[in-house]
Amino acid sequence: MPKVSKQFKKFASSGKLTDTIKKRRHHQQAKSKFENQKEQRKHQRGAARPEHEVSDDDEEEDEEAAMERAKLKTMGGKTGGVARTVDELFGAGGLDVPIDAGSDLEDLSEDEDDEDEDDEDLEGGDEDDDMDEAAMERAMAELEKKDPEFFKHLKAEDPELLRFSKGKGRADAMDEDDDEDVDEEDDDEDEEMDEDVEVAEVKKIVVTTKMLRGWRMAMLKQHSFRSLRKTLIAFRAAAHMNEDDGEQGAGLDTKYTIPSAAVFNQLVVTALKFTPVVLAAHVPYKTLPNGRTRLQPAKKSAPANLDRTILSHFTTLIHLIKSLPTTPSALAGEDDSEAGSLLVTAVSESAKLLPWVLSARKHVRAYLKTLLDLWSSASDSVRIAAFLAIRKMFVAGDDAIKDLCLSNMYRALLPPMRLTSVHTLPSLNLMKNTACELYQLEPQLSYQHAFSFIRMLAVHLRTVVRSSTSGKGGEDGQAFRAVYNWAYVHSIDFWSQVLAGAASVEAQAARGGLESPLKPLIYPLTQIALGVVRLLPSSRYFPLRFHIIASLIRLTSLTGTYIPLSPFLLEILDSPEFRRSNPKKATLKPLDLAYVIRAPASYPKTRVYQEVLGDELVFLLGEYHAQLSTNIAFPELALPVITSIKRHIKRGTAGSPKVANQFKVLVDKLDASRVWVETKRRNVSFAPRDRSEVARFLEGTKPEATPLGGWMRIQRKVRDQRRREVEKALREVREQSDDDE
Repeated sequence: MPKVSKQFKKFASSGKLTDTIKKRRHHQQAKSKFENQKEQRKHQRGAARPEHEVSDDDEEEDEEAAMERAKLKTMGGKTGGVARTVDELFGAGGLDVPIDAGSDLEDLSEDEDDEDEDDEDLEGGDEDDDMDEAAMERAMAELEKKDPEFFKHLKAEDPELLRFSKGKGRADAMDEDDDEDVDEEDDDEDEEMDEDVEVAEVKKIVVTTKMLRGWRMAMLKQHSFRSLRKTLIAFRAAAHMNEDDGEQGAGLDTKYTIPSAAVFNQLVVTALKFTPVVLAAHVPYKTLPNGRTRLQPAKKSAPANLDRTILSHFTTLIHLIKSLPTTPSALAGEDDSEAGSLLVTAVSESAKLLPWVLSARKHVRAYLKTLLDLWSSASDSVRIAAFLAIRKMFVAGDDAIKDLCLSNMYRALLPPMRLTSVHTLPSLNLMKNTACELYQLEPQLSYQHAFSFIRMLAVHLRTVVRSSTSGKGGEDGQAFRAVYNWAYVHSIDFWSQVLAGAASVEAQAARGGLESPLKPLIYPLTQIALGVVRLLPSSRYFPLRFHIIASLIRLTSLTGTYIPLSPFLLEILDSPEFRRSNPKKATLKPLDLAYVIRAPASYPKTRVYQEVLGDELVFLLGEYHAQLSTNIAFPELALPVITSIKRHIKRGTAGSPKVANQFKVLVDKLDASRVWVETKRRNVSFAPRDRSEVARFLEGTKPEATPLGGWMRIQRKVRDQRRREVEKALREVREQSDDDE
């Protein structure tokens, strides 16, 4: 048997040869049926007409038709001994024949038009393989010249197959000139396909480790687009392998099948890590100094359908990311760490495709939505990977993409903040920290979004205040709940974190003294926060007041903006909770204010609640004044606080003896810091109106150098250690419950 050429092997292994044969036979049957019907009509007309009515003109027409058939038969012999059939004319693109309605040809055309776009993108599409009549003849002549033995073999066995397969093989060769090495696994598959070309249905190709190794070597060493396309087709099969035919949709069934989970993981990792390598070789990109990317001119050898292949693979990748489990609890019967790491890898590697897909806004929107869903609901490792991908998209994209990221990130942050517990608070803090970083990258663009969202907070508060004046917003009403909830508290904390980071003293110094565009928003946010504090003076909502004041203390300490917070803290000492030195006893657990904004009804007027409030009040008063302890006006700022606390201690309205002792220690530290600052400013020679000299007073001195600042540093360490112990105990309880289940 003559040697089979590599081109024919490639065409046979692509899975298109048997489909071509089936289509050709289908067309031949339609042609034969049409000829039979024509002959029957001719005989019917001949039988209906008397023999004597047949004119000489009819006889001449019959003779001319016979001569024409003989001529066509002679021409067919020169081109292979067989006249052209309908399928050859359509396959060669030489005719544009209208198809009659209701015929078999119409059904075939509809099937071809309904093929899935992803199949066309990855497998090349039928339009890339069709050749006109002249191109087919040239391909036949070239094959006869290069491999005469194989040409004679095909001519003797099936000349029609020779004509069609040779044209298809040349079309494939035009797209695969860059791949000269074919691995042994592909050679075995080619031989099997060569033996089974007459089989009506193509068998599934099992993806093996050896096959993946060959594809990886070709993509790594030669940047083979052919191997990449094979990998992506197999990757698409893996992404849809657990779906029904209805879920997959038409055209998603590929010729590959994945036998095991190990091969699945290897295939996914191969497609994720090697695709950017091959794409960068064919269409390189350049990273500009501002972080944006710009594609370089494509190389001459870049395939024509590269863009469609990228978008098709990106769509499949988004589908895979959605289908992978996002949390360890969802990984029933699987290795949590392995499945979780696969999702992290998929999200991380997907960001490397952004330079080639940023221009496709539809795909970018779908990708951003998928990332935000993971960022707001998955495990912490997946959240971080999703945020890094969003950040890369934000930096590399234009202003439209940046606006899209900023607006949708805050909207994705709101739903998880509605439910805050000991289990969700760490993840919420992670989300707020990452979102805050994104808003600080482009302060000029962030200002528009921050202004709109802070204005929404003000509108909600105004609605509640108006309802309160009409008698519907009290504690028994429902209007105040529009702002007295976790989502509102977290929103104030988030925007205070954004403004504190963008307008901090250190950030301003790094910009050469230029103020941040976000700094003007400090005043409206502060007014909103203080309005929420004043809204409802109920002692059950003192935890909410502590949360909001803590956010404002952060804003004060980082930006250097003075916000008078002492009156709102000292008001708590005037509440009924501290009017009794001996509150009623109760066997209640200490209340952790970090996870509540409203105290349960059983806690008010109890010793437990009083001690919790006193401890938090001492800490916030010390933290607030510690940030002001290096200010030249600290003695004047601290004197009213010292006087007020001493008065409550003297009257016995500072709480239980334990709480009163804590306030005494705070007063001592405040008084020591006041004396320390007065000692420092005795030697100054400038007046209070000299603002530049006032700003330089104790410049470079950290608050920890003052007596109050040093004491608060120890208090923060004790507080953090206590928090870590609580979280550790909670983790142990959660793990124990998981083991019991």
